[in-house]
Amino acid sequence: MLVAVLVVAATCGAGYRLLAGGDAAPAAEPTDSRPTVTVQEGTLRRSVRLTGTLGYGAPRTVTGAGDGIVTWLPSAGVTVARGRQLYRVDDAPVTLFYGELPLYRELAVPAPPEPPADDGPPPPPVQYQRGNDVDLVARNLAALGFYDGTTRDATYSGSLVSAVRAWQSARDEEPTGVLGPGNVVVSAGPVRVDGLAAQVGDPAAAPVMTVTTTAKVLTLDLLETDAQDVAPGRRIRVTLGDGTVVRTEVQHVGRPTSSDDGSPATVPVVVRPRTGGALAGAESGPVTAVLVTAAHHDVRHVPVTALLALAGGGYALERPDGTLVPVEIGMVADGEVEVDGIETGASVVVAQ
Repeated sequence: MLVAVLVVAATCGAGYRLLAGGDAAPAAEPTDSRPTVTVQEGTLRRSVRLTGTLGYGAPRTVTGAGDGIVTWLPSAGVTVARGRQLYRVDDAPVTLFYGELPLYRELAVPAPPEPPADDGPPPPPVQYQRGNDVDLVARNLAALGFYDGTTRDATYSGSLVSAVRAWQSARDEEPTGVLGPGNVVVSAGPVRVDGLAAQVGDPAAAPVMTVTTTAKVLTLDLLETDAQDVAPGRRIRVTLGDGTVVRTEVQHVGRPTSSDDGSPATVPVVVRPRTGGALAGAESGPVTAVLVTAAHHDVRHVPVTALLALAGGGYALERPDGTLVPVEIGMVADGEVEVDGIETGASVVVAQ
């Protein structure tokens, strides 16, 4: 049994008719000219319309390191892949590597220990550097064809340092074998230069540019209240600027952000097409989407204009012969209301 929703009056405005009497009000005079509809059975969905953008996602800032001077910058809009220079400092390239963490220290071979004095104890063994940053360098040089050693629990010595020197020579750099945060920018993949924050001649240890991914990204803006039940994998249909409808699923739900004008908080939601190539050739710009917030399946429903609101409480539908059928109502969505108490296929009168 459905629970009567007493707020339909507020939801539907003047979409229903009010009988002056109570539940026992007399039936209206049959009028063959009055419009009717058929009670339907199916799925009733409540949804909200969303806006968003097709672009390259949120930009992130690239900040330089070291004491050098910026001597070259790319143009906004260019893409940079692994092993390519992103910008130059002191006329030496700052290169893009792929990975999950930045280089956080200088990698170099320790100086050999001083020989012991006569009859003195032997020097301690050389402690070569290890760590995730060393493995990151090993993986990138392997991908670039300069290194064929281990990329797990690697040591910054021997063949790996030789690979660094060979890579530096190939780039017309001095083959020092030393690599630090000022030489490499680490990203999860190729990047697109979104904008420049520095100019040639600026100190390197400052914001240099902003970058984005190279793939088009669909981002929707949801009210915080609508985003509470949205999780990765949720399916949403998105309409692009040219009218193309793309079936997507939620990839990432961001954090709520509030505007200074007091508007309700919104949540950025990144969605991805369910089929590859769906965004090929699509122009960047605004998009719209429909998010289904609730769905009732296999229910009977009629237009809200078919409802009779009884003054004594409750609701009814009117058959063409004037007979009143009390009904209980449920979900209201897109001008339709869920009803229980009347058979599927029945004809009922609607307000003109």
